[in-house]
Amino acid sequence: MQQAARASSLADRPLRHALVLGGAGFIGAPLVRALVGSGVRTTCLVHRRPPPVAEPASLVGSVDRFRWRSLEADLPDVIFHLARISRRSRFDGALVRVRNHLASERLSLWLMSCPRPPVLVFVGGTLAYGSHGEASVTEETPLSPISFSRDYHAAEGPWLRAARAGDAPVIIARPAWVLGPGSWLDAYFLRPMRETGAVPLYGEGTNWMSLLHVDDCARLLIHVARRASLMAVVNLFSGPPMRQADFVERLSRASGLPIRRVSLDDVAARHGRVVREAFDFSARVGTVHEALHATYTPIHRDLDGALRALLAGQVDQTARSA
Repeated sequence: MQQAARASSLADRPLRHALVLGGAGFIGAPLVRALVGSGVRTTCLVHRRPPPVAEPASLVGSVDRFRWRSLEADLPDVIFHLARISRRSRFDGALVRVRNHLASERLSLWLMSCPRPPVLVFVGGTLAYGSHGEASVTEETPLSPISFSRDYHAAEGPWLRAARAGDAPVIIARPAWVLGPGSWLDAYFLRPMRETGAVPLYGEGTNWMSLLHVDDCARLLIHVARRASLMAVVNLFSGPPMRQADFVERLSRASGLPIRRVSLDDVAARHGRVVREAFDFSARVGTVHEALHATYTPIHRDLDGALRALLAGQVDQTARSA
């Protein structure tokens, strides 16, 4: 596993046909648009929402019930796995973890039985490492899932096992904090900014955040699918980490709003322990894949410009809904 993670030679796999599981989601939708835009024939497994663009073919089903053998008549080169079974209430966490695990087990068993299995890129997250204060985090850091990762990491277990045993052609990608319209940025920063007229700073703000724009996340996943070593775990991020206080200061400058401190106890009271842990999470994310990262050029290098664009998008959306 460590030898695969540290391999210095980069692969050059073809990517003519991709299947995206979770292609209507926060990261999945930009990934589908990037694949289609680069000329890759793209298929989406559709459950509740349609693909973000008209071009992809659609297969109907859920990740825990789909008949994977039906793909054998037209195998993709790569399967991007971003699908998650989410909680419907705060009390069904154990059931969701079991369902996510079993869904991955079903898919991995099919891959292991397939004569020419496609490469599977499973998308997890850096919350799987747990909080590490001032320490750096790489793909070799022991796992200690916290916050949202407790539910979703259950789906990663079968892929870690397959990668360690060499049973299937698997790559595990772990994005850091992904910036984009919607998701955590809207729920915990932009929406409170609209409601209170201030940028929230959660806790002391000394925790480290590693950031990645969602468009770069999508393109890095394609880069990883083509060039990363099989059986590798790859952290995805862009630029050096920053403290939450620095990120909030940038949001304050971009929006012209003051900063308002919110205690972590208040976060727990309003949103629960899972969200509290997310904003107490501190990880200076790095990588053992220096060569792989060096061959990717980010689209969004200007964080301040990206934040201004996201804020402008929120203003436009509010105006259209008024």
